[in-house]
Order: sequence, then structure tokens, then C-alpha cells
Amino acid sequence: MGAMDRKIILLSLALSLVAVMPAMAEVTPEQLTDPEYVVNQGYSQLMAEDMYVLKNRATGKPIEPLYNKKSNFLVRGWKALWGYADPANDEFDRIHHNIKPSPSFSDL
Repeated sequence: MGAMDRKIILLSLALSLVAVMPAMAEVTPEQLTDPEYVVNQGYSQLMAEDMYVLKNRATGKPIEPLYNKKSNFLVRGWKALWGYADPANDEFDRIHHNIKPSPSFSDL
């Protein structure tokens, strides 16, 4: 066996060991759903709050809003009017209410 063959075998062995090594991630699943981590990764505060609410609802922990949303009466009125005119518009309580699988009069 020549020197070139040994180098190829050693190189292929080294590459196969590197390719098989697992990713050593230092982020736990608990940290992945942390609101601060989610916002720092570029997602919105609304997305972070939704993840927080859904995670706490699944684990049975109390649910509290993470961020305070302040607006004057004109903005609240416009949002209410627009929410009435466009039913596809997301409301603040879209995730804080009990979803009923069967349609009812209140859905109109």
C-alpha cells in the first residue's frame, strides 16, 4: 500500500468522523421558547407572546400578558371598527379565548 493510499484512507476516515459527529447545540428546548430568545432571533413580540401563552396553557401554568399595549381612544376605536368590518383581522384576544369547534351565532 502506497503513501498516497494511506493519505486517502486517513482523510476519508477523518471526514467520516467529522460528518457523523452530532451538532453540539448549547440551546435547550426551554430556551428556544423563551420570549426574550424568540425576540432576539428576529421574531415579533406578538409571536413571542403567542408562544408563551400556548406553552403555559399546555403546561397548566398561569397566563399573563408579557407586553403592555397602550393606545389612545381613537386607535382603539379604529381597531374595533376595522375588526368589525374585516373578520379576518387578528384581534388581541385571539389566543386568550376558548375556541369552540362548532359554529354559533357569536361567530357572525
